[in-house]
Amino acid sequence: MKKFLFLLAIVVFFSVSCSNTSSKPVEITDSDPLVEDTDQNPTDDDTETPDDDSDTVPDEDTEEEQQVPPTHKCRVVSDDMPVEYNTEGNLKFESGFIALESVDYSLQSNDSKTGEAMIWYNFQPADENPQEKPLFVFYNGGPGSASAIVFLYNTAKRTADQACSKEGYAENETSWTQFGNLLYVDARQTGFSYGITENPTNKRERSSYFTAANFNVFTDAADFIRVILRFLGNHPELESNPVVLAGESYGGTRSTAILNILTNVAEYAENKRAFYDGTLFDEIAAHFQKIDPSVTGMPSKEVVAKQFGRQILIQPLVAGGEQFYAEGELLERDDSPLYTVQQETGVEFKPCGEDSFGCQKHNNALNYIQNADRDIYSYRRPYNWLFDYTDAGAAKMLQMPMFAEFIINDPKKINELYAENRTNAFRYGGSRGYFKNFTADPAFKNLPELEKIIIKSRIGQRNAKPLSTGNLESVFGDLPSYDEYFVDLNYEINSTFYSAAITPYDTVNGEMFLENIRTVKTFITQAEEDIIIYAKGIPESLQYFNGVSGVTLEENSFTVNFTDGQSVLVTFPFYPESSHSVPVNQPVKFFNDVKNWMKQ
Repeated sequence: MKKFLFLLAIVVFFSVSCSNTSSKPVEITDSDPLVEDTDQNPTDDDTETPDDDSDTVPDEDTEEEQQVPPTHKCRVVSDDMPVEYNTEGNLKFESGFIALESVDYSLQSNDSKTGEAMIWYNFQPADENPQEKPLFVFYNGGPGSASAIVFLYNTAKRTADQACSKEGYAENETSWTQFGNLLYVDARQTGFSYGITENPTNKRERSSYFTAANFNVFTDAADFIRVILRFLGNHPELESNPVVLAGESYGGTRSTAILNILTNVAEYAENKRAFYDGTLFDEIAAHFQKIDPSVTGMPSKEVVAKQFGRQILIQPLVAGGEQFYAEGELLERDDSPLYTVQQETGVEFKPCGEDSFGCQKHNNALNYIQNADRDIYSYRRPYNWLFDYTDAGAAKMLQMPMFAEFIINDPKKINELYAENRTNAFRYGGSRGYFKNFTADPAFKNLPELEKIIIKSRIGQRNAKPLSTGNLESVFGDLPSYDEYFVDLNYEINSTFYSAAITPYDTVNGEMFLENIRTVKTFITQAEEDIIIYAKGIPESLQYFNGVSGVTLEENSFTVNFTDGQSVLVTFPFYPESSHSVPVNQPVKFFNDVKNWMKQ
């Protein structure tokens, strides 16, 4: 029986430009990318091999060849060149937790309350003059996914990409620290973040945490706003700097809600929107009053946009169910990549057509790709390629002292990691892991069909190939069965999001996205190989919303025309060899595209 895959938002998040031990960042250009040939160049060879900019996909000859990205651009440098990073002052490499208290709020006039949580972050300062550079905030999606893929694969100072170093890490020559400060955040109960409850040994008490009170579009966004504002408050050198949200997959929905709350906080505070969290709104107001003395009361849309004025979305879900509908329509057209797969594999694609009652076109496409033994996140690749590839990076990070090498600070100094200091911590309602029978779990019965496909597949994949738990317990202590140091995907979270009053599929998400782009400059990736987020469906889906008169698609951009006469240009670069995780497959082009976009 075939396994299925799980949707990342994630992960979100592999051809790379990197070096093993370079002391200075190297500016990369598309005209002279750096290439590592792992078969011909030993790891201690500092020879640079020029290549052209055409990242061609290799022939599918052997399983081993399919385990690496279509191209890998790495700089190999000798081990006698030490790397020196800033470890002094307030703007230094650091990791830790930000505490989130229990909060009363309402969603669609229904009162509720969140639980406590400890949210993990990793901060990496810009290479030069960090106090003058923007702050990029990274996260993956799911919902329920850790931010490990975007952290470990080709955006941070070091990369876990096995195309550069099979067993260890390499210095990343496309590190975004060359033009900004980087903040990586794990959502509650994912990655290294964990929940807090009075008596975690009580299974009923733990299970009661996994409800829509804690896991919905708006409380998730509120968590991230609090973390960002508190991080800025703890680093006054950055407190007024521009903040750029960088989310993958469901991270696009998260970015949408974050920006909508921030830019319209005055209306939210007057209870004119679906979500109300008075303490959050007061915290937002206090932040902007502090950095701009002219602000009194709640900040205006224009004031907020001066700081939160850009977003980078990697293969995002931004238009809810309308987006998946549009993707399904496009995937049945004559130019659909599904017919390419049919020709290559000999497995027939049977479209739903116009009269197929009950046949959902996007789901039909995903099922077909899996039946053809291809990856729904990268249709040119073999079944399950993305997760098989990126699991290797997570496994590296969970080894001491490799953990310290990736976060570039000493995790032994982080008190909240030690078992003795997390007696109220928990990760699961039941016992740890993915080892559940999907069909026996009533929590999944009311999920949208697409979510059933991908959650069932992810559970199957994890049962077949459990992620290494590493050896962190040897340093921080043994944890009870309901806790764990790292969780790459917490599917209990994913299922809970779809029982909320407002789900990731709801029309309001697309409406908020369209409202946001009027004031927030937006960059969206268009990865050719991704079927789960078939990016061509994004501009197509926006035409379904009220207030939009049309969408014009241009090369590497699209323009949304509103009925009130305003037109908004969205940057929409094409990545011809990328999977769902663009930084994995084409980090050089992605790096340069973002760097140039930031200058506009």
